[in-house]
Amino acid sequence: AVGALGFLVSFFFVLFRAPDLALTQLVVETVTTALFLLSFYHLPELKKEISRIRFKVVNAFISIGVGVTVTMVALSANANRLFESISSYYENSYELAGAKNIVNSILVDFRGFDTMLEILVLTMAGLGVFTLIKLNVSRRDKHEGAE
Repeated sequence: AVGALGFLVSFFFVLFRAPDLALTQLVVETVTTALFLLSFYHLPELKKEISRIRFKVVNAFISIGVGVTVTMVALSANANRLFESISSYYENSYELAGAKNIVNSILVDFRGFDTMLEILVLTMAGLGVFTLIKLNVSRRDKHEGAE
């Protein structure tokens, strides 16, 4: 269902004439769907056991402390502005980059290096999924040949 929804979102990106976002969404949904299916395949079978859930006071204090710490860091980071706003790039994208499409202007001209590294990360994730699938197939062939 998550994969189908992601592919539907990419279809809407195509309808709204954002092919770069559609392609990224397609790759991300394909990789995540393959990873979900692969990890579900390797999960152990669950056994129904009736047991009492134990409450540990130490774990409760640790989780509350971590939650409060993360909340305080997030609130303090939101209150301080270390850099000036980047909204001028959005307002003056045509003058700064000469592009009529603000999304392409941001992705290619202002954040080109970042976009290139994102493509590299997606390629590495795809190669990882491909390798995991090939390893699983070769293991099955080896086990079937031994029997």
